[in-house]
Amino acid sequence: MEPLILLFAVLLVFMFFSSRKARRQQMEKVEFQNSLEPGQEVVTASGLVGTVTGVEGDIVTLEHAPGSVTTWVRAAISRPYEPPVEDEDVEEDSSEGLTSPDDDGPATPGLLDKP
Repeated sequence: MEPLILLFAVLLVFMFFSSRKARRQQMEKVEFQNSLEPGQEVVTASGLVGTVTGVEGDIVTLEHAPGSVTTWVRAAISRPYEPPVEDEDVEEDSSEGLTSPDDDGPATPGLLDKP
C-alpha cells in the first residue's frame, strides 16, 4: 500500500511542475501577442514569416514580401522571427567526396560506383 502512495505522490509532483511550465509558456506567448507593434518580424503558427505593419484590436497586418500584405488574427502569431545563425567554420567547398559527372558512377555521395 505504501509504494502505491509514494508512486501517486511522485506523479502529482510531476504533474504540478509540468503544468506550471506549460502555464508559464502560455503566459509568455500571450504577453508577446499583446505587445505586437509595427516593424516587428514575426512567425505565424503556420510558419509564415512577415513584418507587422499594423495592429487593430485582434487583427494583425503582416507584409511577407514587398507589397504583399495579409491579415491575421492576433492568436495566429506564434513567436518573434529569429534569423538563422550561419556557422563560419563550415567550408565553402562541399563537393569533397563526390565523383565527377564524367565518371560512370553517380555524383551522389553514399552510392556505389558502377564496376
